[in-house]
Amino acid sequence: MNEKIDRIVLSLKEEIFREASNLVKIRSVQTEAAPGKPFGEGVAQALEYTLRLGERLGFRVKNVDGYAGHIEYGDGERLFAVLGHLDVVPEGEGWSVDPYGGIIKDGYLWGRGASDNKGPTVAVIYALKAVKEAGVKIKNRVRIILGTDEESGWECVKYYFRKEEKPIYAVTPDAAFPIIYAEKGIITYRLRFKSSASTSLNLLKLEGGDAPNVVPQTAVAELSPVSNELVKKLEDFHPKNGAKMSWRVEDDRLLVRAQGKSAHGSTPERGINAIAALLDFLRDLPLDEGTKIFVGSIAGRIGYETDGTSLRIAGSDCITGPLTVNLGTIKMQNDSLEATINIRYPVYYSETMLTRQVKEALKPIQVEEEHHLPPLFVSPDSELIKILSEVYMEVTNQPVKLLTMGGGTYARAVPCGVAFGPLLPGREGTEHQPDERIALEDLVTVARIYAQLFYRMLALWGDER
Repeated sequence: MNEKIDRIVLSLKEEIFREASNLVKIRSVQTEAAPGKPFGEGVAQALEYTLRLGERLGFRVKNVDGYAGHIEYGDGERLFAVLGHLDVVPEGEGWSVDPYGGIIKDGYLWGRGASDNKGPTVAVIYALKAVKEAGVKIKNRVRIILGTDEESGWECVKYYFRKEEKPIYAVTPDAAFPIIYAEKGIITYRLRFKSSASTSLNLLKLEGGDAPNVVPQTAVAELSPVSNELVKKLEDFHPKNGAKMSWRVEDDRLLVRAQGKSAHGSTPERGINAIAALLDFLRDLPLDEGTKIFVGSIAGRIGYETDGTSLRIAGSDCITGPLTVNLGTIKMQNDSLEATINIRYPVYYSETMLTRQVKEALKPIQVEEEHHLPPLFVSPDSELIKILSEVYMEVTNQPVKLLTMGGGTYARAVPCGVAFGPLLPGREGTEHQPDERIALEDLVTVARIYAQLFYRMLALWGDER
């Protein structure tokens, strides 16, 4: 390990905390596009702030038409990249702190994006600064690529790599340590159907969830007219997943709310799906035919399940484990009913067959594939895995265990990439949840590991050939 570089990283820790906090304060949730701001004002502000930070630290920077940007250091033909992202999922409810306060307390940085992925991205930038300050002789290039649409559709990196070169190797600090060498395939489906004519009981509102890749924490419905029988059914209803039901009467309307627990869409079994609970209650009510078909089909074919059993797509493989299903959002608008489901499928599954079966199982609901990321697999015997393993053991003195996951990272956007950090073994993952946070000492560890990785890739990579 280069001890000089490590000492410089430690001297920069207060700057890391301050700049990570500043970045968290920017609400970079995707909003309406504007000229030069394809993902909205907040995302554009986060990109510009981070590029200015890179420029202040003495690096070459580039804004690629507002879609993405990069911070670069070094010279030479070989390019190694780190892909981070600056956009965040909506904050949702249930926070004990301001989600955009950038608060530092109790040894943690708190806020949306603290761990996913602003905090780690800032730590990586300062890791590169440490190598630059150390003055080591370099022969290759490192580029920190800043994505802005990771949580929604990856249009940022698609656009970026149409304009810019792809690296030979890349990593992303957007998952966990030690190394994630395989990721499940990811498909988001949008489900659509139309309601019918009014009946004796009208569904006036149905809404829940913030994004397809987040377990919905809340879901609400409005029903009219109110009757004693309807209220009695609600009083007797107990969701099978432990969600909490509450309600109130306003005029002749019954307002129903299901309260669950948020979790990342790649691990839906860790959450409590509020939409599933609400649909379970609604499915037996005398609603119009169209609504009953929509509600009944989703409740019956998905419902509380997170493994796809009733969709007849459940299964597993020896690399990435079982398929998962997350019922992420639902919305009623006029006579249109919509929902999204997010499926993470094993490496050896066929996306074509999976889509065919989902469409068949949910008939007559219209099913559209909205977003698809193929699985990722990098051989454990590859040069990249070897380098990362050596760096990780060098800094942490811990053995390397290769991991797989259901989450999807930018590692899929390059010819050969894997996820590398930021979550250390034994740490709780809080991404996409209320009170998202990352330990300050872990941000420093991320910077220490990446500084040694940058030293290896800038100064030593290629010597073995």
